[in-house]
Amino acid sequence: MKRVAALVLVIAAIAGYRYYAGNAPVRAYEQFAEAILHRQYDAAAAMTTGLTPAALERSGTQEKAGAGPAMFQTLFKSHFRIDSKEVDAGGVVNLKCVQTVLFNPVGVESTRPAMYLRMNQTVRMQNVEGAWKVVSFENAFDKMDSVTTR
Repeated sequence: MKRVAALVLVIAAIAGYRYYAGNAPVRAYEQFAEAILHRQYDAAAAMTTGLTPAALERSGTQEKAGAGPAMFQTLFKSHFRIDSKEVDAGGVVNLKCVQTVLFNPVGVESTRPAMYLRMNQTVRMQNVEGAWKVVSFENAFDKMDSVTTR
């Protein structure tokens, strides 16, 4: 019985590792997108293969929202949807994603988000020395509305 339990644990560990390794580029993208959202351009640039903080600021989520950073009083954790994930022959992962930013505008004091902002993003990721890095990033405004009409 102990051998069966040990075998089950080994199989679960292998399956968990494969799941973790297969989703590593997605997790790296999500961390990068959150850094961009929070205007942490130096940290985001460290997650890329040569994109500069200035270039990332120009493509920033708050900057693309139209109303500008002054609109966001409180930011909540984003929700992500991966619409497509393709791997090319060179191992580069191409992601088409939607980042939904939940926030409270200035003047709204609440523990729950009052509004959302949806961004369509195209990201190319490459494994560089064991770490997934962003090769290119396109960030486009889609929609902003109150959470109740969502």
